[in-house]
Amino acid sequence: MSGTPDASGMNKAGPGPSKQDLFRFSRRYLAPRLQETLLHRNVMLSMLFAGILVFASFRLNWMPALGKVAVKDLVAGILAFSALGFGAATAATVLALGIPRGQLYFTMIANGPKAPRARIGKNELGLTVEAVDAAKEPLLSSDRYGPSFRSYYGDLIFTFTWTLGTQLGLGIVSVAYFAIAGDLNMVDCSHCRRSSLGLFLMASMLFYAILQMGSLLRAMADYAMNQELYDRRDLGL
Repeated sequence: MSGTPDASGMNKAGPGPSKQDLFRFSRRYLAPRLQETLLHRNVMLSMLFAGILVFASFRLNWMPALGKVAVKDLVAGILAFSALGFGAATAATVLALGIPRGQLYFTMIANGPKAPRARIGKNELGLTVEAVDAAKEPLLSSDRYGPSFRSYYGDLIFTFTWTLGTQLGLGIVSVAYFAIAGDLNMVDCSHCRRSSLGLFLMASMLFYAILQMGSLLRAMADYAMNQELYDRRDLGL
C-alpha cells in the first residue's frame, strides 16, 4: 500500500522521496530558464571561440604548439581546473542556501522577472509586503506566487548550481575525450576530423566553464553589494 506525499514531498508510507521529487530541480529551476540558458551569450561566445581556435589551428596553422601537446596533458590541466571550479561552486551554493532570512532574502523571494516590484517593509508586527508602485503594478494574487513563480533568489541558486554542474560536466567530458583520443596530440592532421571535433568540444566546454565561473563571481559580488546596502540602511547610514 503506497502512501501519499506530504507538504515536504516525502512519502508518508515509505522512507524515500516521491517520484515527482526526483525531477523537482528540472521542473522548478531548469525548465523556466532553459531557453534563456541555451541562448545565453556565454554559450554563443564559447562556441565562437572554439570555432575560431579550430579554424586557426587546422586551416591557418597558427597554433603549431597544439600539434605538440598531447591530449592527456591538456586533460590533466582541465581536470585540475574542473575540481577547483566544482569546489568553488559547491561552497557558493552552500552559502546561498544559508543566507540569513532577513529583509534582503525576503525581497529576493518576493521579486522576480516579469512580476510587479514588491517592497519588504517592517512594522511592530514584523515584515510586510507592498507594491513599489501599486497604481501601475499591483501585486500578484497569492496563487500566482506558487511553484511556477520565478524569483531572484531562485535565479541566484540556479546560477550557482548550474555552474557546479558545468564544472562537473567539463571533467566528465574531458575524461571521455581522453578515452577516445588516447595518445593523440591536440592537433593531429592524420586524424583531422576526430581531432578537430575533439578540439572544438574541449575548447567550447572549457571556455564555457570559465565564463560560468565569471557569472558565479558576479552573482556573489552583486549579492554582497546589495547586502551591504541593506545593512547600511538598517544602521541609518
